[in-house]
Amino acid sequence: MVSDAVRYYDDFLADRDWLAEGLSWAVVQPASAEATVDGVIERLRARRVEPGDDHSGEIADLAQIGPHVVVFQDNGCALSRPEVLRWLSDGVRVHTVEWTINGNGGVSYAVYGRVLAWMDMNDPDLRHGADPSAFADDLDDVCAAQGTEYVTSAAMAFVERRTGVRLPAEWMGDEGPDPQAGPWVTVRLGAFPPDPRPPSNFGHDEPDLDARLRAAPERVRRAALALAVRAVTTRFTFGDDDLARQAVEAVERGLTLDEETRLRIGHLRAQGTDVRTCSSAVHALYAATGKGVAAVEALNAVRYAVADDWPVFRRDLYRLVRES
Repeated sequence: MVSDAVRYYDDFLADRDWLAEGLSWAVVQPASAEATVDGVIERLRARRVEPGDDHSGEIADLAQIGPHVVVFQDNGCALSRPEVLRWLSDGVRVHTVEWTINGNGGVSYAVYGRVLAWMDMNDPDLRHGADPSAFADDLDDVCAAQGTEYVTSAAMAFVERRTGVRLPAEWMGDEGPDPQAGPWVTVRLGAFPPDPRPPSNFGHDEPDLDARLRAAPERVRRAALALAVRAVTTRFTFGDDDLARQAVEAVERGLTLDEETRLRIGHLRAQGTDVRTCSSAVHALYAATGKGVAAVEALNAVRYAVADDWPVFRRDLYRLVRES
C-alpha cells in the first residue's frame, strides 16, 4: 500500500522527469540555533547569485518554510557530503536525500556537526553513521518501496515524515525552483575540502588493520590473503572447484594471474546461505588475485562472506600482523 506522501512525491517526480538525472534536497530545522536562509548561506560558505554571475561552482536554491529552510539542487550532490553536512548542521538538524543518474542515492541525517545516520535508499538495511538506529522507527515507506518504482519518491517521503516539511510542488517550474512562485534564493556554494578518506572499503570499516597490512612486508600480506581465500573455499562450494583452487594456489605462492583467468574467477558461482554471502565469497577470490596492496580489499569481501565468524578471523589476521 503506497502512502499519501509517497504518492505525492511520485506525482511530483513524474511531472519533472529531468529530476531522474539527479537531485539533492535538504531540510534544515532549528535546534540550539534558528534555521534561516542567511544562516544556511553562511554555513554553506555560499554567496547569492547576482545577474551576470558566470563563476564556477555548484548552484543551490534556498527557501524559508516557517521555521525551517529547504535547500534544493536539481543536479548536484554537495549537500550529502559529510564535510558539508557537519558545517551545515552546526546548531541545527539537517536531513538530506539525494540520488544520481545511475540510480544510486541515500538519505542522511546530521545534527550539531555530527552525521548520525546515512541510509541507502535502495536497501534500507544498509545504514551507517554515529547512530544508524536513528532511522529505525520511520522505515515503513522505504522498506515497502524496496525493489519497486517508488524508491525515490519513498526516500523523499521519508524526509517529510522525519521533518514534517513537504517540498511544495507549486513552487517548482518546468526547469527547477521558480522564484516567481516561491521565496527562492539562488546561491553558489562555497568550497569545502574533502575529508581524508581511506583507500578502500576495508580501510573504512577496519582502518587499523588495513593500515597495518598495507605497511607490512609482502609475505605478511600474502599470508593474510591466503587465510582469506582458504576461509571462503572451506565454507563455500564453487561451480568450478579447479578454478577456485587455482586462485588459492596463486595467492599462497604470490603468483600473478592473467586477466582472462581473473575474469573467469569473478564469474564463478558459489553455493551458500544467501546471495550476498555467495557474491562476497566470489569477490574475495577475485580481489585476492589482484596486484600489489590493492588485493587487501579482498578482506572486505571476506567480512561479509564469513559473517558471524569474522571476529575469529579478524583475530587471526591481527596475530599475523603482530608476529611480523
